[in-house]
Amino acid sequence: MAIAFFAVAALWGLVAAVQAVMPGWSLTCDEAQGCAQTSNPSVLLPEAEQERLMGNPEAQARFAAYVARSWVRTGLAALTLMEEGLLVFLFVAVGLTLRRLGARRDQALASALPWLRRGAMAGLLWAAAQPLTDSVRTMLLYPGTPTGASWFIGIDLTVAGPALLLAIAAYATAWALEAGMRAERDLADFV
Repeated sequence: MAIAFFAVAALWGLVAAVQAVMPGWSLTCDEAQGCAQTSNPSVLLPEAEQERLMGNPEAQARFAAYVARSWVRTGLAALTLMEEGLLVFLFVAVGLTLRRLGARRDQALASALPWLRRGAMAGLLWAAAQPLTDSVRTMLLYPGTPTGASWFIGIDLTVAGPALLLAIAAYATAWALEAGMRAERDLADFV
């Protein structure tokens, strides 16, 4: 299982790097047409703004020119790498936790728990960063749209909510196991 988490981390990191270089990049595969890749930065906008762009070729050209600016691309890349980097670290931490738990040695649990705690912290940070990066990304792109520069607060709890709860549960589990191990050591010292 640890190898599976390491493989997912590597694949996720590769996709994040490609998306940092080409904002809006995606790869879709189906049986009939095979795999096709696209790079459309407008998919990073809210649906209402995407619809405004779709019906206006002049606005699409202005948006493409705006997104081609180096500071916009740098900002999009930084947001992507920050957000996805937390997920990559989470997968690596879970992989290291499983690898250490699978080791045949004393104190396997003690060596695995710090990685579980680090992974849980990465999950907490990712869940908290998700609405922030979504909002900043949209505000970064709005000046190139027909709407123009505007504030945008995007909070999608369908993704961040469950992720936050799972990360808290993992952190609480690591904390409880570490407390149990400390109590066991204290009891052994007492006896």
